Amino acid sequence: MTFSQSTKRELCRIEPESVCCYLAELSGIICAAGSVIFRGRGEKRLSIETENNALAQRCIRLLKEVFDVSPALATLRHARLGGKNTYRLTLDGEEAEFILNGCGIDMSRRSVPRDVTARKCCRKSFLRGVFLASGSITDPDKEYHLEMVLNDEGFAEALLRFMNKFELSVHKTERRGLVLIYLKGKESITDMLSIMGAQRARFSMDESIIKKELRNQANRAVNCDSANVQRTLNASEKQREAIQRFMDEHGKEALPPELQEAAALRLQYPELSLEELGELCDPKIGKSGMYHRLKRIEKLMQPG
Repeated sequence: MTFSQSTKRELCRIEPESVCCYLAELSGIICAAGSVIFRGRGEKRLSIETENNALAQRCIRLLKEVFDVSPALATLRHARLGGKNTYRLTLDGEEAEFILNGCGIDMSRRSVPRDVTARKCCRKSFLRGVFLASGSITDPDKEYHLEMVLNDEGFAEALLRFMNKFELSVHKTERRGLVLIYLKGKESITDMLSIMGAQRARFSMDESIIKKELRNQANRAVNCDSANVQRTLNASEKQREAIQRFMDEHGKEALPPELQEAAALRLQYPELSLEELGELCDPKIGKSGMYHRLKRIEKLMQPG
């Protein structure tokens, strides 16, 4: 099961706070995934389509709880899509009109219904319904991305303004004739999950973020250590060359005792840091002391 599927499964198990929240969630679902066709004599048929069986069953329950109606349910199997099913709920005539009016939806110019989303709890429920019907979220181990795919430009614009009221960093784009409302930042996505009530998904994402940050810190530390080791080796090589040239030309005895000790240690332990070489001196000296001793040897080999 993908992270998106588990998130939607969690959302489908939420018990709304009151009947008004049932209505708001149902309104969000219809705005995002509903369509209306006109049959003979101007009679409307309302259809809601989804590939998520749990959502189809939730819609049936919401319609029963709020409007006391039972839609017809048809299962459509798509051979070209790997045998995936689409679940279509339909309501005709007066029932369709009754539901659309009750949800505050005018399908000819779809928007976010004000009356249905007047309360804060209902605004959250409406957003949950839209996400359930049209949304997906990427596994946070891979990237941070949540999107809702809509086929109505006017509703997408209204949804964008609606989500901005939650202080979410929302963006809009188009893909293959559809409108995408999406979030990219981890803070906005975790806030969105909390708003919709997906607390398990929120905690799971927080855990993933922490693990990713720890991995990044470990990688930075390893890279930093590798760079430090390389710098130590480069400096060591330069110091050894200076020491060897001096000894070849002047002999070890030409150096003062403390520089003889530093030179011998550097030649014997090319991989050690200055601090580690200082620990081997008798008596011990610090990193700065060892640096200045080796620097004096290098200067002895400079012209003039």
